[in-house]
Amino acid sequence: MTLLTAVNGFGGHAIALGIAGVGSAIGTGIAAMGAMGLWKQSIKDKKKLPSLALAMVGMPLSQVIYGMIFMNSLIGADLAPDSYMNQMVFAMFVGIAIAASAIMQGRAGAAACSNLAVDDKQGAGMYIAAMGIIETVALLAMVFGMGGIPGA
Repeated sequence: MTLLTAVNGFGGHAIALGIAGVGSAIGTGIAAMGAMGLWKQSIKDKKKLPSLALAMVGMPLSQVIYGMIFMNSLIGADLAPDSYMNQMVFAMFVGIAIAASAIMQGRAGAAACSNLAVDDKQGAGMYIAAMGIIETVALLAMVFGMGGIPGA
């Protein structure tokens, strides 16, 4: 008995969004752990809780948006159903690049929170700049991925 499946409509566009979302969840989780450690130390030392740590936690969230923008571009290209597997693989690799950026951004955010526990008066701009550089990887993956969509 042979089982055949006809594929109509669009390919696995949501793969990019899903993988980027997983990366953002992991990245924000890692950064949140660092922030909570910082806040715990601040409470212990009877110091004001540094709000910059919350920015570190939120920075990996933007990668979900990049995954969504890429997904919408792939859907908008309205590619032929026979390219379904190619679309899935393409979306998967773009999603992985975006997710890796989110995870590494979360790790950098956790390290920044650790540094803020030592001195919350210095380095804030450098921490944000470093995380912005990591963010650029996700932006480039999205933009170059969109440039690789046939007919886009």
